[in-house]
Amino acid sequence: MGVLYQGEPGAYSEEAAQQLFPGIPATGRPTFAAAFAGLGSRRAAVLPVENSLGGVVQEVSDLLWAHPEVLVAGEHFLAVRHQLLAATSAPVRRALSHPQALAQCAGFLADRGIEPVPHPDTAGAARWVAEHQLPGDAAIASAAAAARYRLQVVAEDIADRPSNRTRFLVCAPGILQLAPPALPAKLSLGFVTAHRPGALAAVLLECSQRGLNLSRLDSRPIPDLPFEYRFYADLELEPGQDCAPLIAALGGLTSELRVFGLYARALTA
Repeated sequence: MGVLYQGEPGAYSEEAAQQLFPGIPATGRPTFAAAFAGLGSRRAAVLPVENSLGGVVQEVSDLLWAHPEVLVAGEHFLAVRHQLLAATSAPVRRALSHPQALAQCAGFLADRGIEPVPHPDTAGAARWVAEHQLPGDAAIASAAAAARYRLQVVAEDIADRPSNRTRFLVCAPGILQLAPPALPAKLSLGFVTAHRPGALAAVLLECSQRGLNLSRLDSRPIPDLPFEYRFYADLELEPGQDCAPLIAALGGLTSELRVFGLYARALTA
């Protein structure tokens, strides 16, 4: 048994995995695709899907579409506290971090004239700064990364909004179960509508008429079909609410439909 996350030790994803699965070994993978590839019958992955400041992490949704054997089994909200970390006492001129973290701290960096430098991973950026010891270079990462890589915390809590939260999904191979939930739940979907006027509106109307709150809706271009889109949606269900009739109705309103999972709704951190 083990849990996967994307990133290096000290990443926020590792923190989320440890909160969800205390005592279970967590292993980082370099990419989201590698995390999906490592899933097996005795593994799960904890992956970010959206951030309250930086928006949706689209690659995770695209991978769910590409891997129908993987389901969403749960969600978790993590309060993200970004720190500016350096190896030297020189004034910071560049900040390395994941593009999402850079976006979440854009105002802080702009006000201080610090150049944002994209890096594949927050903890990986901290490790790079620790290894290279270049004056003027810093990383945006967690306090755990500062401790792990022995970096100085130059500035604390530098996100532009203190409400900064990341929503993580627990993804694992499984068999879809659509029984009415015993607890407040979420239903995650992906679908493609017919390329004609009103097609998306018909899907949204079906959800509305059944009293389902839409908590997320975003679109992605479909490869090799210019200017046609796939949609991802999350719907909130109350205890005892049956989603099977909705799924049946949406099957007649879409050209492709995927149910990624029905799972207990998490409380916002």
